[in-house]
Amino acid sequence: MQAFRISSWLFLAICASVLASALGHPTRRQSGLPVVDLGYEIHEGSVNKTGNYYIFSNIPYAKQPVADLRFQTPSRIYKKGSEINNGTTEVGDVVMCPQAYPQWVINLLALQGGVDQDKMADLLNNAPGQTEACLVLDVYVPAKIFSQGAAAKAPVLVWIHGGGFTFGSKNYYGNPAGLIARSQRGGKDGMIVVSINYRLGMFGWLGIDAPPNIGLHDQRLALEWVREHISLFGGDPEKVTAMGQSAGASSIVHHITARGGRKAAPFRAAIPLSAAFQFNIDFLAGYDDTLAEATRQVGTTVGSVNELRELSAERLASINQGTITKAPIGTFGFGPVVDGTYVTKLPQILLYEGKFASNVTILTGHTTNESVPFLPANILTSEDVEAYVKDSIPAASRGIITELLNDPLLYPDYFDGSHPWRTEFERAARLISDIGFACMSQFLSTATEARDNQAYDYVFTYPPAWHANDVPYVFFNGDISSLDNGLPVDPKLATGLQDYIVAFVRDGDPNAVADGHAARFPAYGKENLVLELGLDGFKEGVDDLRGERCKFLQQAMVDGDLR
Repeated sequence: MQAFRISSWLFLAICASVLASALGHPTRRQSGLPVVDLGYEIHEGSVNKTGNYYIFSNIPYAKQPVADLRFQTPSRIYKKGSEINNGTTEVGDVVMCPQAYPQWVINLLALQGGVDQDKMADLLNNAPGQTEACLVLDVYVPAKIFSQGAAAKAPVLVWIHGGGFTFGSKNYYGNPAGLIARSQRGGKDGMIVVSINYRLGMFGWLGIDAPPNIGLHDQRLALEWVREHISLFGGDPEKVTAMGQSAGASSIVHHITARGGRKAAPFRAAIPLSAAFQFNIDFLAGYDDTLAEATRQVGTTVGSVNELRELSAERLASINQGTITKAPIGTFGFGPVVDGTYVTKLPQILLYEGKFASNVTILTGHTTNESVPFLPANILTSEDVEAYVKDSIPAASRGIITELLNDPLLYPDYFDGSHPWRTEFERAARLISDIGFACMSQFLSTATEARDNQAYDYVFTYPPAWHANDVPYVFFNGDISSLDNGLPVDPKLATGLQDYIVAFVRDGDPNAVADGHAARFPAYGKENLVLELGLDGFKEGVDDLRGERCKFLQQAMVDGDLR
């Protein structure tokens, strides 16, 4: 068995999400609670007295995708109704779409948590709150904003969770209490936060004789719901910022490049963090794998989506888990595909071609060691690196791989200090980090600046700077115990990052913070400037991705040599 590394923050975040589902929330039907008439229902909120904000949980933003609506793009709710909904559902107060984890993720989390793999699988796969009727969202709104109604015109932050497109939920990672508190500093009213669910695994990404990219359409409808309804909570539909991490960030990039940029994005600004892309699997093969798993479990041939649609919810959840558990190491089995309509080409190509929504201001970010948790620890030789790269990007030609690993400006086996790696493992990790996560920050910033729009880019270097290590800083609520390699969260760094995010959501400029910061957050510009977040706090730097590595990777995608 290969040994792997994993971020303990990822372990803690997943377990916290599962625990939140198990514990739920107290019943909230009380007199005097805030309500919003959405036209199709009256939704009742709850009060967070500590933060002085209201929470409107589990608001349906679409018809629930059950029965005949399974494996279909989401449908708007057109009915009129006055029923009071306080967010309590048949599965409890915390709602998530059906979850599924690759076995390699289960093994990593079991190792990190010190528990048996079977116990970890049971904990994850059977987390309470899972239901197909999961197209709901939460709205967090400061009481001061809500009391003003539409006149408040408050800025809005929409969170799109990550999780490899197979797990996660609107409650994943934590709550926005810290962000809301920072948004109210200096006597300001604050901002509204919205967190959404979208369909995962085969339910959202099956394709072939089901519509492709259903999960993206779920997200798009949720974003349109925000534009149409957020004024009822005091929000300004013209001041919406979408923020996501990993799969959530990748989703945002897909929305920015949707339909080749022929229409404006449903948000004015975006904060995609560590946008994740997989190049090492044929997503369409997931369809055949799903039907094969269904046939195995049912005992008779299941040969189409129509036949899948007739199965029970419990059986479908089991098929989804059985399919995804077999995903190769470092992959998840499902995700966005080029469909010729919403996703006309790879986003990396569309950004290169200038075919993206130019109305969006960008603040992006990545960590310096994104891929380390996903790589086998036994990459020790140049041959190991070549074998791993071939497995990771099998569609790449042999010539491309040879050039990647031998060109002195790309990823050669040089360990003399001329490149940012000291071992073969670090060399492989940097290549996979660049292609799978980090270079997207450079692609976005460069494309946005070419359109004379502002782009801001941060690099999280605080050790160990693995994938998702910056997330507890984004959602910092005063708890410094999310440890990685013994390093606690730095409160000053965390609140500083939150202030930049809040200022960007409010004004489109991260430097418009309540009381200023020692470090200016530089625009990316022609100088390729970034803000580094590390042991020395905040400091301005030059993007180390500005060189040939990301340019080569993007050109290979444009030329069809990497897909």
